[in-house]
Amino acid sequence: MLILLPPSETKTRPTAADAVPLELAELALPELTEDRRTMLRAAQRTAAGTNAAAQLGVPASAPELVERMAQLEEEPAAAPLTVYSGVLYDQLDAAIPSAPNRQVLVQSALFGLVDAGQDRIPAYRLSAGSTVSRLGRTATWWRPRLAPVAASLHAQLAAGDSPVVVDNRSGSYRSMMAMRSGEGVRVLEVSPVQEREGRRKVISHDAKRYRGMVTHALLASAHTPAGADEVVDVVRAALGTSLQVELDGDRLVIVDRIA
Repeated sequence: MLILLPPSETKTRPTAADAVPLELAELALPELTEDRRTMLRAAQRTAAGTNAAAQLGVPASAPELVERMAQLEEEPAAAPLTVYSGVLYDQLDAAIPSAPNRQVLVQSALFGLVDAGQDRIPAYRLSAGSTVSRLGRTATWWRPRLAPVAASLHAQLAAGDSPVVVDNRSGSYRSMMAMRSGEGVRVLEVSPVQEREGRRKVISHDAKRYRGMVTHALLASAHTPAGADEVVDVVRAALGTSLQVELDGDRLVIVDRIA
């Protein structure tokens, strides 16, 4: 089973006690090393240029982020689940359980993909909608470079015992690396909705929390789901009666019913 997560906009800078230097060559998926180096250089050029804060999306309240982006290779790096923060990541433990057939990858505008269980990354400021020096929009630049990675992950899943992808990403990050059901692999997009008086609407902020809850349920389970129906069973058992869990085609729908 593969679980895909979006990055968080906010990130926690690692402390000296738990940090190591960033080593691109040691990140998972080494076939992306040169592309990561190219994007890193582009981000550094952008940070060193004019209008850097606007291009990188740095808030006025944190201008020091521009300087840190300009020297990312000198920034401390730590486990992704200690760097990414916010409502989705608040639902997860700091460490990924060592479970067979379960991999968690985080989509990243800077690194393409990072493995939540083994990689070490710095806190950075770059999103799928950012435009960087000489490369353009990050999501567009990454798309053709991540396509063969997606194909490889798809093939690995098809050959395994749990050919399921649970996709918690938002639309902008799904566009960076498309993964779709087919050839023995089921891709489930987690889709939280709110229901009131029989009407459903898509939710945004709370959707992150529910996606974190789904991820926590799947990682905490003693059993790795072998298919979509078993994913539903595991998530439904973990969420209890507080939320309704449905399978609608390739959508794992989490329903928050408001009285």
